[in-house]
Amino acid sequence: MTTHTAHQSSRTPTALARIPHPHISTTLPREPTPLAPALPPAFEAFCALNRASYLDYARAHLPPKKAHQLVCCVLGELAVSWCDIVSNSNPPARAWTLLRTRVQAAAPAPGGALDTCSAQQYDALVLHCRLGYSSTAAASVTGLDPSKIRYLVLSATAARRQAVRHLHPQPAVARAA
Repeated sequence: MTTHTAHQSSRTPTALARIPHPHISTTLPREPTPLAPALPPAFEAFCALNRASYLDYARAHLPPKKAHQLVCCVLGELAVSWCDIVSNSNPPARAWTLLRTRVQAAAPAPGGALDTCSAQQYDALVLHCRLGYSSTAAASVTGLDPSKIRYLVLSATAARRQAVRHLHPQPAVARAA
């Protein structure tokens, strides 16, 4: 038995010596390439079409830096739930509702004549009267029909139209050091 064990251990180093060693390829990059998630082309197109309008709306309520951060977060949320958004019967309206909700949570309430304004009328007034969007452009970003935007703007009281024209974001509060 001792001879058999001695015979096996003498073969083991020879067997290991015959295993080929992997060669390192010099054609591969030395540092790993950063991985970037591939976003659906439809989402990228949606962002290209709506990012500026989302920023305009957010800047009407928030300081520029906070507005930019908020829109980035909203677009991130939309990217994560993109399949649900596009399966909706009106994706632009669903996305706009998310933006409006986030802006309302981050900005102080406008108050005054705008307190009792419906969300759709408020958005139509901000986009049309405050930001100068045409009814077609406002409809495109909100997912509403252009005739609905015109109706919402024309049916608003003069006090509401005037109040939304004077809407300004609250200045950023300086932190005490």
